[in-house]
Amino acid sequence: MSKFLSKNKYILVLVFLLVLMIFPLTSCRFDSGSWYNKPYTTYSQEWVDLWNGGAGFWNTLFGWPINLISYPIAWMCSSIGKGLGNSFFWGVFFTTIIVRTLAWPIYSKQNGMSLKMSLMQPEMAKIQKKYQDRKDPRSQQMMQQEMMKLYKKYKVNPLGCFGTMILQFPIFMSMYEVVQRTNATTTTKINGAVGVVNAGKFALSDTKVFGTFEMNTSFWNATEIKDKIFAVVVALLFAGVTFLSQKLSQRPLSYQKRHPNDPKNTQQQNQMKWMMLIMNVMFVFMSLSNTALAVYWLIGGIYQLGQSQIGRLINEKNYERQQKKDNIII
Repeated sequence: MSKFLSKNKYILVLVFLLVLMIFPLTSCRFDSGSWYNKPYTTYSQEWVDLWNGGAGFWNTLFGWPINLISYPIAWMCSSIGKGLGNSFFWGVFFTTIIVRTLAWPIYSKQNGMSLKMSLMQPEMAKIQKKYQDRKDPRSQQMMQQEMMKLYKKYKVNPLGCFGTMILQFPIFMSMYEVVQRTNATTTTKINGAVGVVNAGKFALSDTKVFGTFEMNTSFWNATEIKDKIFAVVVALLFAGVTFLSQKLSQRPLSYQKRHPNDPKNTQQQNQMKWMMLIMNVMFVFMSLSNTALAVYWLIGGIYQLGQSQIGRLINEKNYERQQKKDNIII
């Protein structure tokens, strides 16, 4: 069992992170309800709903950081949309760009971590080679000590990548909630009959994309064929952009080509490819279930594609600069 866990630790971590991200996206809370589908009310009422409507410790634990960020983002989305003809599409479009730009430092920190790992890779390989035939506890302890000195030298936290993921998660979920809830409505029933339909605090009346395609629907619920076609096109475009982004990110940088590829790294890359494929398929089906979400993910995917390419160029320059500074011989 321990051998299996050690061999597959990376894919198991990816599965855990995938479940952690996908489970809240089902719009189901741990205890009950449709929190993500409730229209926005006043900020104070949001916290009352979190305790009473969220129902339970786990909902409150996971809900409060998302709720803290979600409401201001919803206000920004609504304000932008109202300033551009009450348009839900333009509100989502510009809010996505603004939020992702503000979150860029977190992305840059993750990029910096990747750069440092590449810088220390030659020295790490030497340490691993030094102890590859020495499996006794004393040698393994010495190897760990040398590795920790190496991490300290390059100021790298081995768990740093998970920290950036944790920081990104509330922002990702907050934007998701904004898209879900901005135009959500509640229906008041009187004596069992449909009564008044109430819109939320930040609702935007124009839910068409370019005045033609309905955002507030899904492939399954759309009544017009053009809206069904639009839902499919957006989902496929999102899948294509995601696939392209992943392919480009897997291309080694110039300084990475100078080192032979570690078979362990190749195995990890193959595992990640499968996980990314599974995740992409899941997101495509989720896109078909909500056109507004699909549009948001497509906008974010295109932005991230450009962001990642800029990050690669910055990493290239930073590597060469750091290499000269530290006199590292490749």
